[in-house]
Amino acid sequence: MEAATNEHQEAEPQKLKIDKFADGHTQCLRFEGAIDEDFDGKKLAQSVKAKTLVLDLANINKISSFGIREWVDFIRGVEKQTEEIILLECAPKVVDQLNMVANFAGDGKVFSFYAPYRCDYCDSDGRVLMQVDKDYEVIKSMNPPERTCASCGETEYFDEDPASYFLYVAGQDQFELEPDVAAFLSAKLNYVVSDAARRLRVDKFIEGRSTYIGLSGDLDGAFPRDKLGEGLEGIVVLDVSGIGKIEPAGAAEWRTFMQMVTPSVEAMYLLGCPPAFLERLTKPEDLGPKAQVISFAMPYSCDKCATTASQQVDVEQHYDVLKFATPPEMKCGDCPEPTVCAASEGLLSHLPTLPKPEITPQTRKFIKQAKDRKPAKKAAAAGAEISPRTGGGAGTALVAALVAAVLAIGGVVVYDMVQKRRLIESARQRDEVGTKIEASAAKRPAWLTSDTRFSNYCTENAAGLSCVGVSSYTSNVPDARVEATEAALEGMAHHVGLKIKDKEWARTVRKLYGDTRDAKLGAFDKARTDPDGATYDRARREVMEGRRAVAEALKKTSGGAVPSQPSAEYWEQYASTASDGSSRFLMFIRFEITKANVSRLVEQYGKPETALGASAVTLFPGVAWRYPDVTTGAIVTDLESGDLRALGLAEKFIVMSIQSREVTDAKVFATMITEEVERAKKEGGNIQIIVKTGDTLPVEFNKPIPKRETARPAGRGNRGNRNPGAFRGNTWEQTGGKQNRENPFD
Repeated sequence: MEAATNEHQEAEPQKLKIDKFADGHTQCLRFEGAIDEDFDGKKLAQSVKAKTLVLDLANINKISSFGIREWVDFIRGVEKQTEEIILLECAPKVVDQLNMVANFAGDGKVFSFYAPYRCDYCDSDGRVLMQVDKDYEVIKSMNPPERTCASCGETEYFDEDPASYFLYVAGQDQFELEPDVAAFLSAKLNYVVSDAARRLRVDKFIEGRSTYIGLSGDLDGAFPRDKLGEGLEGIVVLDVSGIGKIEPAGAAEWRTFMQMVTPSVEAMYLLGCPPAFLERLTKPEDLGPKAQVISFAMPYSCDKCATTASQQVDVEQHYDVLKFATPPEMKCGDCPEPTVCAASEGLLSHLPTLPKPEITPQTRKFIKQAKDRKPAKKAAAAGAEISPRTGGGAGTALVAALVAAVLAIGGVVVYDMVQKRRLIESARQRDEVGTKIEASAAKRPAWLTSDTRFSNYCTENAAGLSCVGVSSYTSNVPDARVEATEAALEGMAHHVGLKIKDKEWARTVRKLYGDTRDAKLGAFDKARTDPDGATYDRARREVMEGRRAVAEALKKTSGGAVPSQPSAEYWEQYASTASDGSSRFLMFIRFEITKANVSRLVEQYGKPETALGASAVTLFPGVAWRYPDVTTGAIVTDLESGDLRALGLAEKFIVMSIQSREVTDAKVFATMITEEVERAKKEGGNIQIIVKTGDTLPVEFNKPIPKRETARPAGRGNRGNRNPGAFRGNTWEQTGGKQNRENPFD
C-alpha cells in the first residue's frame, strides 16, 4: 500500500477536466473535477480508440445523480470499442459509486483505489493507495491494518466500514497488468504499478536465418544478457518497444550484450526504440558496426483534442528530415489535425547520429510476420515521457516544466535531494557493518557470485543445478545459517517450477502461488529503502516465513531428490557499528542437485494423474507461499463433467484427504478417489473429502452416493433400470451448510 501525496487530497468540486494519453493500443483518460450533467459521456466514448482503456479517477471530487447517468452511458459506449477497461487510482467517491450503482464500471476492472484513513492525534485525513495485485489478501479479508501517520507519527485508522467499502473490489479476482500496459503507465506516466508486471519478459521467434526478440519490462541489472545472447547468429531483430525504465545497471548490461553478440551475427536491427532508449543506448559506440535503428517513438501533442501520444518514426522513410535534427510531421491519431512534436532538445539533437538503415524487403517481411503472429500479445510502442498530473497538450507540458524549474530554484530540488539522501542513509544503516574480522576461508569461494543480503540465485551447469542462499546480517552463525538455507531451498523450488512447461500447470498451480510470491518479494525490495523500520521488518518477516514454508514443503515432498545437507557453506564476521560492540555475521549456503534429480522433480510436480474426468498434480512446494500450513496434497488442474465435478470439486482445489486418509501426492489421489467412488457405488455411503480453496479454513465435502442397483432377472420388468425418482432426495453438502445441490450421480 502506498501513501497518497497531498495532490490527491479532496478539493472543492470544479469543472471536469479530461487529459488523454495514448501509446500504441493503450489509451489513458485522466479525469479531474466533478462528474455532473455537463459531462457528455456518449460523445467522449465515441472518441476512444484503443484495445486497453485506462481510466485515472484519482481526482474525482464529486459525482452528481445526472453525472452517474452520463458516466454509465460512457462506460456502455467504450465497452463496445475496447477489449479491456482498467480503473486506476479510484477516489473514495468513485469507490462509493462502485458499491452502490450497478454497471458503474461495466466490464471494467479496478486495479487500484484509495482507502481513507484518519488520525485523531493531529486531526488529519489521508488516503492510502491499494492495488489488487499486492494488497489482495487485505482487500479480501476486509481488515485494513492501522498505519503510522506521516504527519505526527501516531497511529491512524481506516475511516470507513470495511465490509461496505471493500464490497465491490473484494468481489473481483486478483490480476496483474499486461506488461505493455504496465510499461506505458509506469515508465511513461509514472503511475504505481505491479513490480512483477514490469519485470523483463522475452518473446523469441525464429524463421530461417532470422531471429526476432521482443522485450517488454524494465531494463535493470537482472537483464539476462548471457542467456539471451547465447547462440545468436544470422539476422537479429530486437523489438525494444516494450522497454520501460532504464536503470544504470541495465544500460551497462545492454551494452555488454551488444558487444558480446556483434561478432556472431550478420546484422542487428532495433525496432520501436522508446525515447529514453533512443537517447541513451543508440549512440554510434552503442550500435557498433552491425546494429541499425529501424524505427523509434517520439511524443506528439494535439492541441485540438488535447491528446499526447507516441508516434512511430521509420528512420529510412524520414531520414532526409531526421539528419537535420528535425522531427517529421505527423497527424493526430484521434483527429486529422496536425500535431506538435513534444520531444526534448537532447533527443532531437541525437537524430542526425542515426545511420540510414540498409534493410532488405525480406527482412521487413519477416518483421511484419513476427509482430503480426500474436497481435494480442504485441508490446505497445513506447511513447512520450509524460509527467503525471500535468494536463494534456504540449503547451501545458511546457508550462509545467517551466514552473518546475522555477520551483526548483526556490528549494524543491534541495528538498528532494534531502529526502533521497534520507532513504539512502536509512537503507545503508540497515546493512551497515564495520570491518571484516574473520571468515570461514581465506578468500570467498568461486561459487559465490553475489552478496546481495537476504537473497537467492540458481545457476545450471554441466552437473545439474546449483542454488545459493544469502542471509541478512545476523548476530550469530546459527540464525544466519537458517536464513541462507531456507533462501537456497526456496530458490531451488522456484527454479524447478519455472522448468515445468505444461500450460494447465502454469494456469492453475503457478497462478495459485506466483502472485503471492511476487507481491511479498516486491514489498520487501521496496521496503529496503523505506525509512519506516516497522514496514521493513514486516516485509522481511513475510519473506522469511514464506521461504521457510516452501523449504519445508520441498524437503517433505521431494522424495530424497533434494539433499538434507548443503554441499558448501561460507561465512564472514564483521565488527558491528552498534554501541554494544557485538559482531554481525553473513552466511552463504550452497545446495546442488544432479540433472537427473532436476528432471525427476519436474516430472514429479508437473506430471498430471487422471481419474474420473479430473487431472491433478502433486502439491508444488511453492504453494506454501500462499498456504504455509498445506505441505501435501494434490491440486486439481483440469476437470471435466463427471463424478468428481458432481462431488463438488473444482479446478485449483487442493485435495488434502479422502475418507480421513491423507493425500500425499497426485498418484495417491487418483488411486484413492477411484477406489472410494467405485466402492460407494457398489455399497452405498458417503465420500468425505477435505480441500483447501481460497483463503478460508479447509472445507469438507461430505457427499452421499446411493448404491448402484443390480440388474433384475429376465421377465420381472425394468431389467437393468433404476427408478429415477429414488434419488431426488439425495443431496450433497459443504461444511457450514452453505451449499446444497441435487445429486447428479447416475
